Amino acid sequence: MKLSKGQILQLDVTSLAYGGLGVSHYNDITIFVKGGLPGDKLKAKIYKKKKNYLEAYSLEKIEKSDYYTNPQCEHYGICGGCSLQDLNYNEQLNQKYLQVKDLFHRIGKFSSIPINNIIGCEQHYGYRNKMEFSYSSNKWIVDLNEKNQEIDNTAFGLHVKSRFDKIVDVNDCHINGKLSNKIFQFIKQNLYKYNIIPFDIKKRTGFLRNVIIRQGHATNEVLINFIITESNNSCLAPIAKSLVSEFDEIKSVLTSTVKRNSGSSFSDEEKILWGEDYITEKIDENIFKISSNSFFQTNSKQAKVLYDSIIQIAGFKGNEIVYDLYCGTGSIGLHIAKYVKMVYGIEVVMSAVIDAIENAKNNKINNIHFFHGDLINVFNSSEELKLIPKPDIIILDPPRAGIHENTLNEILKFNSKKIIYVSCNPSTQARDIKLLSEHNYKIKNMQPVDMFPHTPHIENIVLMEKYE
Repeated sequence: MKLSKGQILQLDVTSLAYGGLGVSHYNDITIFVKGGLPGDKLKAKIYKKKKNYLEAYSLEKIEKSDYYTNPQCEHYGICGGCSLQDLNYNEQLNQKYLQVKDLFHRIGKFSSIPINNIIGCEQHYGYRNKMEFSYSSNKWIVDLNEKNQEIDNTAFGLHVKSRFDKIVDVNDCHINGKLSNKIFQFIKQNLYKYNIIPFDIKKRTGFLRNVIIRQGHATNEVLINFIITESNNSCLAPIAKSLVSEFDEIKSVLTSTVKRNSGSSFSDEEKILWGEDYITEKIDENIFKISSNSFFQTNSKQAKVLYDSIIQIAGFKGNEIVYDLYCGTGSIGLHIAKYVKMVYGIEVVMSAVIDAIENAKNNKINNIHFFHGDLINVFNSSEELKLIPKPDIIILDPPRAGIHENTLNEILKFNSKKIIYVSCNPSTQARDIKLLSEHNYKIKNMQPVDMFPHTPHIENIVLMEKYE
C-alpha cells in the first residue's frame, strides 16, 4: 500500500527516537510520530515523506500508553521547553538508554558496546539554573475564539514548539527554579507597568528581545540580563531598582545590545544597571564565576554527578597529564585536577578562557593551565603548546555539532592511552568515535547521564583506550 501526505493511519508506537518522536511501523515503513509515546495506540496524519521514513502527528489517542502520566505544566504540548512531561520518568530513562545503544549501533556501526545503566536525576523539576524568556508582540493564541476579538498580542514567555516566531505567554516554568520563577513573574508585571516595547522578530521592530535569568543553586545568587535592541537602557532603570529592592538574591542586573536587524544573539555591548557583571556557583568544593554569556552546565546539581562519573570512568592514578579540550570555563578540568598530575585546558572562546584562569586562581588550583585557540589548528600554530608535555589522557567535551575531522586527526597524533569523550549529542558522538575506533581505539566503558528530565536531551560519557 502506497502511503501519501495527508493520509490518516492507525499506529502502534513502540519506542522513542532520539529527539523525542514516537517510533512506529506500517508495512515495514518506519513512521516517526509527534506526540506519540511508547505503548500508545493512536490515529496519526502523515505530514512529511522522506526516502526511508515518514513523519506524522498524533490526532487521537485510541489507547494511552501505560507509561503515560499527567504533565504538571498547563502549557505542556504547546510550549517548546519540554516534550516528555507526560512520560513516566523511569521510562524516560529507559528510552534514553535505548537511544544511546541504537545510535552507536546505527551510526557508529558498533555491534556491541559496554554501556552502564543511565544515571537519573534526583530533581525532576526546578533543576535549571538558566532560563531565557522572550518578550514578543507575536503571542500564540491558544483559544481560537480570541482571534476574532481585540486582544493584546504581547507575550512574555517561551517559544511555541517548532516555531521561532511565536511565543507562549507562560505563567511559570516547572523545570525552572522557584526563585527564578518568582523573579520572572515580577519582571513580567513590570514590563507591562512601564510599557516596555516588545520585539517583533518578523518586522524587526521593538526594544526588548529577551530576558535571561541565571541562578547559582548553591550560592542563591541571581543575574538578570535584558537583551535590548538599542544602547539607551534608561527605561529599564526603574525595573532594575524594583528588582533589587524586592529580591535580596539579585547580585547583577545587565543589558546586552543586539541590534534589530541582527540575526545573531551575540552582543558586544554590555552595560551594568546594578551590581557586578557576574554571579558565582559552587560545585563540590569549587566556586565558579558565571558571567551573562558564560557556558555553564544548566543543571548545577547534576553537573557534579556528571563530573564525578568522569572521574570514576577515567580511573585516574594521580600521575597523568590530561588535556581538557573544549574546556569552556574549566569546570571539568578544575573538578578532576586533584586526581591527576597536571591539566591543560584549551578553549576557542577568549572570555571563557579568562573566566577559567580566574576560576583556577580563586580556587587555589595550581596544577592546571588554560590556553586560547581553535582546536583545528592550535597545536600547529601555538609555540606555547608545543612546549607542554604530551597527554596520557585526553578529555573531549565538544559542542552539539561534534568534532571537526581535522581536529580528530590532530588528537590521534598524540597517541594518548585514553580518550574520554563527553557529549550532549550521542548522535555526533557515535560518528566521531567510529573514526577514532578505526585508529586502534576501543570503547571500554560508557555512561549515559540524564541532565535534563522531561526533555529529549542526553549526556553521554565514553572511555576509549588505545590498543596495539
